[in-house]
Amino acid sequence: MSGAYAPGRHLVESEISQELNVSRSPVRMALKRLTQESLVTTESNRGSFVAQWTRNDINEVFDLRQMLEARAAFLAAQSATPEEIARLQALVEEMAGFAERRAEGYRDDLHHNNQAFHLLIVSAARSPRLFQFVQTLTDTSLTLGTYFYYSNEDIARSVQFHQDLANAIATRNSSAAESLMSAHLCLAHMAFEASRFNAESETA
Repeated sequence: MSGAYAPGRHLVESEISQELNVSRSPVRMALKRLTQESLVTTESNRGSFVAQWTRNDINEVFDLRQMLEARAAFLAAQSATPEEIARLQALVEEMAGFAERRAEGYRDDLHHNNQAFHLLIVSAARSPRLFQFVQTLTDTSLTLGTYFYYSNEDIARSVQFHQDLANAIATRNSSAAESLMSAHLCLAHMAFEASRFNAESETA
């Protein structure tokens, strides 16, 4: 997701195990799981390779996320519990702290925080099928790793969107929550596509 391993790169177990200072067994297990999640492709007699996502792949996933998660935000504003609302606010505060301190590995922290925030909203929608659709979509997509490509301005905007979303859900404003989520993912799509493909063209 961070781009450390470029699309199409051959992932050699022995090299990765040496790089991470672990045995080959956990590397093999990780590659198997990444293959199941469509982030790695495995070819008979050739090995494993980083999946190559096209613009069409990226566009499709973001379009689907925008539709599904906007609906989830609408429903969450109606059905989120006080505990879920408090957790959303806590995640926003945690995200703001990561963005402000910018400690080593903070983009990875932002990535996990963002994942928890979005899945909590989908869970709060009380729609099991919707949750399953979104979780499957995000688990098999590198678009979840947007924070590895964001500028500081992009990160600040994302923090503000998360705050506004949490407030809309807390005040039971379904229409605002739906619109905010749609706009949030639309801008995330634009920022991700611009930074990712620009970075790839510069290293090509």
